Formats: sequence, structure tokens, C-alpha cells
Amino acid sequence: MTQTTRPYRSVLYIPGSKERALEKARGLAADAIIFDLEDAVAPDAKPDARAILRREIDKGGYGPRARIVRINGFDTEWGKADVEAFVGADIDAILMPKV
Repeated sequence: MTQTTRPYRSVLYIPGSKERALEKARGLAADAIIFDLEDAVAPDAKPDARAILRREIDKGGYGPRARIVRINGFDTEWGKADVEAFVGADIDAILMPKV
């Protein structure tokens, strides 16, 4: 198995709950986008943020940028649902929260 490492010069963090920011990110010149469902989203907004983010990722339009979803920890009530929501999504990685 051949592994390729891609260096990133710029990485953009975007809250998964901010629809306008998710739309705007399609046109920004970042090497990677980290869609944050953890710290950047209030607890009561997490289920909606997950649905919003999945819908926006499914729309596409992020070009060659790496698409990374930062999930909540498995020790929270949201972690498992975060992973399940992105099975089959057009993303490059799932980023585990701070451990």
C-alpha cells in the first residue's frame, strides 16, 4: 500500500452549524477545511449542525481541498451519531477531538 502525505499550507476551521460559512468556504483558497462539530458548536445545536454539515458536504463544490470532519468524543452523547452521519460522505478524514 502506497501512502501519500499532503502538506497543508492553510487549514480553515468552520463551525458545522454556520450555513453561511459553509457556503462561503467553497470559494476560499485553503488547502484543507476542518468542519468542526465539537468546540465550535453549542450542545443544543449539535444535532442540527450534524444535519446541516452533511447536507452541505453532499452538495459538493469544495474542489480539491481536503474535507475533514472534527467529531465529538465517543465519551459524549454525540460522538457515535457524528460518525454514523458521515459514513459514505465525500470526506477525506474524520478528526478525533482532543484526547
